[in-house]
Amino acid sequence: MHRYLRLALLLLACHSFAAIAADAPLHPLRADPPAQDDFADLAPLGAAIGDRRIVMLDELTHGEGNIYAAKVRVARYLHERKGFDLLVLESGLFDVARLWQSRQPLRANAPGNIFYMYAGSAEVWPLYDWLDARRDTPGAMQLAGFDGRLSGTLSRTQLVPQLHTRLLRQSRGAAAQQRLDRYLRQVRRLLDGQLVAAAAGEREQFLADAQWLDTLLPAPDREHGADVFDSDGFWRRINASLRRMAEVGWQLRPFDEHDPVMAGNLQWLLEQAYPGRKAVVWGHYAHLNRLGGYRDGHARGFPPEDNVTRALPAALQAQTYVLHFGGARGRYLDYGNLQPVTIGSVAGLLEPSLLAGAAQGAVFIDLHAGTLPGEDDPAARLWGMDYGDTLPLPEARQRFDGLLLLDRVTPASYQVR
Repeated sequence: MHRYLRLALLLLACHSFAAIAADAPLHPLRADPPAQDDFADLAPLGAAIGDRRIVMLDELTHGEGNIYAAKVRVARYLHERKGFDLLVLESGLFDVARLWQSRQPLRANAPGNIFYMYAGSAEVWPLYDWLDARRDTPGAMQLAGFDGRLSGTLSRTQLVPQLHTRLLRQSRGAAAQQRLDRYLRQVRRLLDGQLVAAAAGEREQFLADAQWLDTLLPAPDREHGADVFDSDGFWRRINASLRRMAEVGWQLRPFDEHDPVMAGNLQWLLEQAYPGRKAVVWGHYAHLNRLGGYRDGHARGFPPEDNVTRALPAALQAQTYVLHFGGARGRYLDYGNLQPVTIGSVAGLLEPSLLAGAAQGAVFIDLHAGTLPGEDDPAARLWGMDYGDTLPLPEARQRFDGLLLLDRVTPASYQVR
């Protein structure tokens, strides 16, 4: 009898421990999952996300190789276990739309059309192969881009001709046609990098023509015909992106005012191009955290600007889960000069203590589930922007819903093509 009683108590204790572990904020992850991945260790992340429609996957730099690999794994998990069926990259709205529509192999055609660090980093390539392999299966994950900085080869070669073809469907007078031709010539110069030195009058004319072009694209977003990526709504988003490219290039607006346009592009994708789909949004920390990218405004007097997440409508923000990726130490690739950078050390850094119980050097932290080691230490900090800034834990809780931390960051394996 005593033996059975001891067994019952042991089972009860194990059950109680499992219940506590399920509700705990810290969940060790596999750093090197098997080829046949069952994603079992990511179940606490799925439970934390719940039924939200949008998951933001950030990165502190664009040069962390094993962070990229972890993001690829999470994106696959969200598709295969949580039903997410749209992946939106921080890359050009036009370029990614046309690349995806072309049905050409993504890995081979990403260089020059998708943001170069995502195109050239070997750790991201399995994502493209996976998307290609599954794209004709039921419920396949679709690929899109939300960036308004239209710098890809497809933008430079196809955007102006396709916009012109779209507008040829309308009849207009000679003066209006001359104005349209002038604007399209200037757009081509903008995309080729030749409009930066435009004189003040030329700039004013370009911005006036850009505003006028919207009047030529009047159809409501819901009326887009067979191809939403050739609708008036799509071209209005492209036009807004072009206008902001010019304004930032001329320093009429600060660089981070790209973000409200990027947010508008993302909103259009979620509400018009892919209504009802569950989206994984992949980009830099500056764009995706909940408080904005920059704290202190700008040297030229511009006030701080909402980033992508903050600029979304409140209804979409309420459907969003922000998962932050970072590391405690190691190296990353500086995406500006493609040189490796060693992550420094700062007093009170929290990441090492948060990873202390993770045997494989990776952990998911649910910031809504309970207290963390170092919670009461006002000096405790987490890494922030580009591993050059730090965040107090209360601020991190405002910026993110969860953390996915690696003990040691490795540089992206970037290959120039």
